[in-house]
Amino acid sequence: MRKIEWLIFLFLWGGLNYYLGLRGWQSLGNLISGYEIIYWTIIVFLASAYLIGRWLDLNYPGQVSDTLTWIGSYWLGFFFYALLLVVSLDLIRWLDNKYDFLPAIFTRSTLTAIMIIILLMILLIIGTWNAHRPLIRQYQVNISKNARGINNLHVVMVSDIHLGNIIGNRRLTKLVKQINALNPEIIFLVGDIIDGDLRPFEKEGMGQTLKQLESNCGIYAVLGNHEYYGGQYKQIINTLNRCGITLLRDQYVLIEESFYLVGRDDKYSRKRKPLSVLMTGIDRDLPTIVMDHNPIDIAESYINKVDLHLSGHTHTGQLSPINLITDKIFDLHYGYMIKDYLHVIVSNGFGTWGPPIRIGNRPEIVEIFISFE
Repeated sequence: MRKIEWLIFLFLWGGLNYYLGLRGWQSLGNLISGYEIIYWTIIVFLASAYLIGRWLDLNYPGQVSDTLTWIGSYWLGFFFYALLLVVSLDLIRWLDNKYDFLPAIFTRSTLTAIMIIILLMILLIIGTWNAHRPLIRQYQVNISKNARGINNLHVVMVSDIHLGNIIGNRRLTKLVKQINALNPEIIFLVGDIIDGDLRPFEKEGMGQTLKQLESNCGIYAVLGNHEYYGGQYKQIINTLNRCGITLLRDQYVLIEESFYLVGRDDKYSRKRKPLSVLMTGIDRDLPTIVMDHNPIDIAESYINKVDLHLSGHTHTGQLSPINLITDKIFDLHYGYMIKDYLHVIVSNGFGTWGPPIRIGNRPEIVEIFISFE
C-alpha cells in the first residue's frame, strides 16, 4: 500500500481499537480502578501485535515475530466480534433511552461487559475447534463432451491452504493423508497454497510433506493473491516446482490427450492475460477445465465456453456474517452452480487467514467426480 493508504488504515484501525478500549474501560473501570495504564498498555499491545509481527516476520523473522502474529491473529477475531456486539449494544441503549424497553439487568454495563467477554472467549474456542475439522465435500459433474476414451475422472481440489505461521506442517501432514486416502486420479491446488512467506514453510520442512501427495495424472496448481504478498512469488514458484507440483501461470496443458486444463494467473498479477488469449489453440471439442483462484471472472469462463471453472479465495467470509458480503461480491462465493454448459465450483478453502478460526462454516477438501459423455 502507498503511504497515504497506510496512514488512512492506521487511523481507522487505531480509532476503532480506541473506541472498543474506551467502551471496555467505561464498563469495567470500577472493577480495575487504579490499573488504567496497564489496561491501555494491553489494548495497545493487542491492537499492534499482528502488524508488528508481520513486519518482524519480513525483516527479523523468529520466535518473537511468530508469537506476535499468533496473538495478533486471535485479537483480529476477538476485535471483529467485539466491535459488532458493542456497536449493536450502543444502538440498543440509544433506543432504550428513548423508549425505555430494556429490563434493568441489561442496563448494567459492567455485567454486560463481563458477559460479552465470556461469550467472545467461548466463540474463539469454538471457532478454533471448527477450523481444525475439515469436511470432504463431494460434487458430481456431468460434462457433455467426449474426452477421447476417458469416461470418468476423479478429482481432488484444495484451495487456500495458507501454509505459514498459522497453518504448519502438522496440519499439512493431516491434509496430505486425507487426500491420499481418497485415491484421486488428479489433484488441483487452486491458489493461496503458501501464505506469502517461505520461512516457516522451509523451517518446518513442509516441502517434503507436499511431495508425499499421490495421483495418477499429476498435481497441478495456480497462484493466489497470497503467493504474491511479500514479494517472494518467484521463490515460491521454484519451491512448488521442486515439490513435484506443475504450476500453471496463464498456461494450459492437454492431459492424457483427453481434456485441457487452463491455469490462470491471479488477479493480483499485473501480467494476467485475458482468458480468450490463453485458450487460443485449444481444441474446443475436448473438455476444458479452468483453475482461477479468484472467482470474480466466472463470466469470462462462460463467454469462452469453458466446461468446468474451479475457484477458491472467498473462505465464504470465514467469519460469519462476512459471508453476506462475499455473497454479494461474487456470482458464486461458495458451492456448485450450473449455467447452461458451464459448471462452477467455488471452495471455501482448507486453511484460514488472519484469525485462525472459522465461524459459520467449516474448512473443506473438495472431491469431484466428473463424467464425460
